Amino acid sequence: MSSINNNQDNKIKMSPRLTISHNWFMIKTIFRASPLLFILQTFDSVRWHGMNFIGGTIWIGFVLESVEFRRDFSDVVFFTGLFFGLSLLSGLYSAFNHGYVTHVFAARAEQKLRLMLYDKARSLDLSCYDEPNYYNEFVLSVTESKNAVERTTKLIDRMITGLVIVFAYGTFFLLRDPVSMIFVVFSFIARVLIGRAINKLQFKARISEMPFVRKRGYIHRVFYLNDYAKELRLNKKVTKGLHKEFDETNDEIYKIHKGISKKKFVLSFLSEYAFSDFIFDGLYLTYLVFMTVLRKTMSFGTMFVLHNAVWSMRRGMIVLSELLPSAMENALYIDKIRTFTNYENKIVSSKNLPVPKDIKTIEFKNVSFCYTDKQDYILKNINLVIEPFNKIALVGYNGAGKTTLIKLLMRLYDPVEGIILLDGIDIRDFNLDEYRQKIGTIFQDFRIYAASVAENIAMDLISTLPDADSLMTSAVELSGFKSRLLEMSEGFNTPLTREFEEDGTALSGGESQKLATARVFYKTSDLIILDEPSSALDPIAEYQMNRSMNMAAKDKSVVFISHRLSTTKHANKIFMLDKGEIIEEGTHEELLHLNGKYNEMWSAQASRYV
Repeated sequence: MSSINNNQDNKIKMSPRLTISHNWFMIKTIFRASPLLFILQTFDSVRWHGMNFIGGTIWIGFVLESVEFRRDFSDVVFFTGLFFGLSLLSGLYSAFNHGYVTHVFAARAEQKLRLMLYDKARSLDLSCYDEPNYYNEFVLSVTESKNAVERTTKLIDRMITGLVIVFAYGTFFLLRDPVSMIFVVFSFIARVLIGRAINKLQFKARISEMPFVRKRGYIHRVFYLNDYAKELRLNKKVTKGLHKEFDETNDEIYKIHKGISKKKFVLSFLSEYAFSDFIFDGLYLTYLVFMTVLRKTMSFGTMFVLHNAVWSMRRGMIVLSELLPSAMENALYIDKIRTFTNYENKIVSSKNLPVPKDIKTIEFKNVSFCYTDKQDYILKNINLVIEPFNKIALVGYNGAGKTTLIKLLMRLYDPVEGIILLDGIDIRDFNLDEYRQKIGTIFQDFRIYAASVAENIAMDLISTLPDADSLMTSAVELSGFKSRLLEMSEGFNTPLTREFEEDGTALSGGESQKLATARVFYKTSDLIILDEPSSALDPIAEYQMNRSMNMAAKDKSVVFISHRLSTTKHANKIFMLDKGEIIEEGTHEELLHLNGKYNEMWSAQASRYV
């Protein structure tokens, strides 16, 4: 993910072209998700600031001049009635916009953006998860998706606000007193430059603190997730250690913000006072008094209206002065989202060939693999053949490379060296999704989702397979989960976990493993891969599952990993791995006669099987 690993200093640079491009991308995303949000928000901004201009300048100016020059009072009454009528209609629309439009349509835009990020995360190469920088980018992208929508809608509102105010009040000043524009323009230029510097500081701090924010979030989860509840109560030293880590993490975040606080103070003072209040409340007011009292070229009514209008013009210029820095800051975050969504996967289909209807021979030829260039090889020169309908066992101590080997077989990774063949064809040539659909897999770190039993078994296949009900019934029977299912009042519709349902069912470790194994039986796959399929099962359940597996998979190829050699005993062929290499291979009896590592492992466990 090279685009993510750029130098941090380069990340905080944003050219005007990229600023426009990124913000335009977000505007288009919002518009496609909810066109009415864009249109109604635009109209609301024009309405609001247009009414402010009419009331704060035209109406007040007309009333003051009518009094000063003794105009007909009926004109004042008519104009006042017209203004308040418009104000009433404007207020009704404002209530509709802020009470309904903003909340409903903004939620749709955020939903579309988040779904786009979730879809991308689902399809990313698994290697991205091996890089800490990926987590920073992904977490930032997802957490910023809502903020990006809000910032962009606010940016649109501010842009329209600024344009309406500058056009209306700028025209007014040019007609009444062009010199007033000098004060406004000078303040505007100064605040643009200062605002840009402040936003760069804030963004740099956000990027620097992200690893610590992520670590703080992890500690936060440890204290409230059920997964850690028992250990925390039994190991008080862990709690103390986490408290210490939490304090140290917060200290690092504090140091980051403290490091920019002095610069932010100086820049904020210049922006908020020196180039704002001092210019308008000091210099400009002095100029108006001079023109009215000393030179007498301006009436008191005009002076009052100009002084009143300059506050609105000032606010409009402040909005415009912050528009470019805000757009650049927003673009910096949108850049993270676009970098994430534009990442091009390396695990792709080179020729997109259709997968054979029946998977036959699979062969590893001189396969070696390491996760990153900085790590040692996890697998070294692996050569093995999986014949049709054979039951293959991969055994070895922890860290031998067994799980990594099946990840290569599933094309979650590609070999660094060597090739994997399916019926003599490089598996990289086959359509990736179709190839993976041919494989049914249960990893040792499987997950039970906060969903129904049926959804946990079927996953994304619940509505696509013919005879889904009968397949599911057969799957739970073969996996040994049927007896537990019969105890559930809602059957396959029973909600699992108590994440969202108070009456959700919490499964034991063995029950969860049986349910996860049912996924393999439900899926009509040619190759079954089982990573520690019986680790949480008692010996009787393990025996029943092995028998069911042999019955259900008699016309399928099976690759399974197990530390329990009772499971591997009846495999057609066993491969013993050690430090990433195949050191022994053969049947159970053949490996025992070798009197090697397999025999050593079997002898250590033999007492359990007598």
